[in-house]
Amino acid sequence: MNAQLQASPAARNAENAAADTKTAVLAVENLAFGYGRGNVWEQVSFELRPGALALLVGPNGAGKSTLLRCLAGWSRPREGSIALCGVPLARASLAERSRMAFVSDVPSFYDDLTADEHFELIGRANRWDDERWDEVDRLLEAFGIARFGDQYPQSYSRGMREKLALALALATRPQALLLDEPTGPLDPASAAVLERELAGAQRAGCAVIMSCHHPLAALRPTCVLSLDLGGKLSVLPGSAAGEPGFWEAL
Repeated sequence: MNAQLQASPAARNAENAAADTKTAVLAVENLAFGYGRGNVWEQVSFELRPGALALLVGPNGAGKSTLLRCLAGWSRPREGSIALCGVPLARASLAERSRMAFVSDVPSFYDDLTADEHFELIGRANRWDDERWDEVDRLLEAFGIARFGDQYPQSYSRGMREKLALALALATRPQALLLDEPTGPLDPASAAVLERELAGAQRAGCAVIMSCHHPLAALRPTCVLSLDLGGKLSVLPGSAAGEPGFWEAL
């Protein structure tokens, strides 16, 4: 009788973990987006692995926000494909899409929910345990908005709304985190908090892509996605962001 050998549960878990590191969190191939007869950008292709940090840079009007919206599934590209953890985004289920979090340049909130109630809604929907709620408390304290939880987000300043949106996104522990100019509305102390939190998310295997117009104080990108006004995306090494004159040329 032939015996079929099966790996132990521990071995299978190790194999799955290894496979996860080989599968791109975000894989983009030949993406194009446009209005009318013209394209804003085209032939956009790149991959982000677990723990990657990609800076999306380029001049105003190059289409950085539009690209992020397409990657998040908020806008539909004309051509190309997007895969999230190996699953085509266009066919992903709600559970599969929940692996991604997106903070747009102008975060929106429910008008009739306080800040605390936003977390309550998401937490109950995802059955967060006590450890996750402790993490929420830590994030709110770190961003300095814990004492404003009983207020409505529309009463917040722009910077406070940004911090609330970032805390909500980080609390979901996404595998892919998309951020559109997150440091713009933040004071220096809060920007430093964000950099520390993103470094922690990277260590946990989250792939981060964020648009930015100025150097980061502590984070070091693994790659730079440079989008020009002609609609071309160049994928550069992360060290490019540290070269003299890089930021001034944008």
